[in-house]
Amino acid sequence: MKKIGFIAGISFLAGAIFFALSFGYFQDSANNRIALKPDAARAESMDTLEAPEPANIKAMPGFTFAPLVKKVRAAVVKVNSEAIVERRSIFDDDLLDRFFGFRDRRGRRQRVTGTGSGFFISPDGYILTNYHVVKDAIKIKIKDINEKTYTARKVGVDPKTDLALLKVKLDNQPYIELGDSDKLEVGEWVLAIGNPLGQDLSVTSGIVSAKGRKLEGLEVDYQNFIQTDAAINQGNSGGPLVNMEGRAIGITSVILSTSGGNIGIGFAIPSNMARKVIRDLKKEGRVVRGYIGVQIMEVPDEDAEQFDLAKGGIMIWKVEEDTPAKQAGLKKFDVIVEINGKKVKSSRDLQASIANHNPGDTIRLTIYRGKEKKIIHVKIAEAPDSVKIRSDDEDARVIDLGMVLKNNSRALARQYDLSTSEGVVIVEIERGGVAYQHNLRVGDIIVGINRTVIESIGQFREIMSRKSGSTVLLSVVRGDRENLVRFKVPR
Repeated sequence: MKKIGFIAGISFLAGAIFFALSFGYFQDSANNRIALKPDAARAESMDTLEAPEPANIKAMPGFTFAPLVKKVRAAVVKVNSEAIVERRSIFDDDLLDRFFGFRDRRGRRQRVTGTGSGFFISPDGYILTNYHVVKDAIKIKIKDINEKTYTARKVGVDPKTDLALLKVKLDNQPYIELGDSDKLEVGEWVLAIGNPLGQDLSVTSGIVSAKGRKLEGLEVDYQNFIQTDAAINQGNSGGPLVNMEGRAIGITSVILSTSGGNIGIGFAIPSNMARKVIRDLKKEGRVVRGYIGVQIMEVPDEDAEQFDLAKGGIMIWKVEEDTPAKQAGLKKFDVIVEINGKKVKSSRDLQASIANHNPGDTIRLTIYRGKEKKIIHVKIAEAPDSVKIRSDDEDARVIDLGMVLKNNSRALARQYDLSTSEGVVIVEIERGGVAYQHNLRVGDIIVGINRTVIESIGQFREIMSRKSGSTVLLSVVRGDRENLVRFKVPR
């Protein structure tokens, strides 16, 4: 699995920190990076790494973590994933497509494996882990503390928080409850449990070093990391960070390192951030985030004084048109100091708070407009980045082919600017699955099989089931061109 490097250092506000809540990502000022360049490695297994020395924590007389470890260890699992990566030819070029039409642009495929950690969060077999542990996985195996292996399925993933929810068919499974990460204090003891460097279950101890960390250059939009000096190494990803009550208050995810190994700076995703992700993935198969439609910036006290703005808040820099913020009457230069009576500590805090609300919720913002204090009520909408074509019924999911289909229609074609209203539309596809391997992609429209015109999902499934083990010609519309794809139907 890959190692991710990024510039990390002490952030300082040399200018405005912008980000668009409407799209759920940060737009940080270029001045917020300094020239410290340690590597930040995902906590995955790497065969070439040597295990570093464990943290030297002096035990207090008579104090032991053993009872706590016995309580939670059976809920922690090793996550083994298998993916297919594609190496593209140097001759792949869109220009060639213009001359030669719809080409098979598949490169040489290579099967790769990776190892991470996870833990049961309920007795009915739900497992929480990191998105990067199972990203693009076509096969996931879970190994428990008793060396029993189970096949897991992906319930859903959320790249924006680096979380994934898995499910195995088990009942009465030992599990770890999620704790309240908001109540966590710097200096508290914590245990990191997982499978470092491909080893079996391992436990390390440390304290909470800091809260609310953001790592520059990491491709995770929602960051509010817990920092700990408990030893975290590659392979720990997805394991629990447990408090002294035996509850998971974090999910280990990233290490900051100059060598790829532990140097006492590890990071975990807060449990309270995971709660909504888990709930939405169970219910929707995706995460639905709240949105009001503003761009904001943090204002240093000296700048606030100079420009006659309220101190200690987050200033609205832009209000998008046709958004809840616009409809509620929010304006440029309004300074948000509270949301639902809770003080806003940072731009990330405000972003996360809004995103964690559901569409239809109404929030109460306390703002300052100049020297005037106002209360503004805003009705939350669904973030645009949460919206995508989705299947209306389970019958549309063609599991053996690794894709989800939706019956095409004039309304759907108008909504998504499709070139035809005929056939069935691929709305989801499993990377590395059968359909993906045949060069099919999201947005492709299947209008025929051999010489038969396809009018519905039911018809597509019926024909494909009769062609099991044989090769068919699919008529596929991509953009404004119709192409033929040779498709080997699995048995």
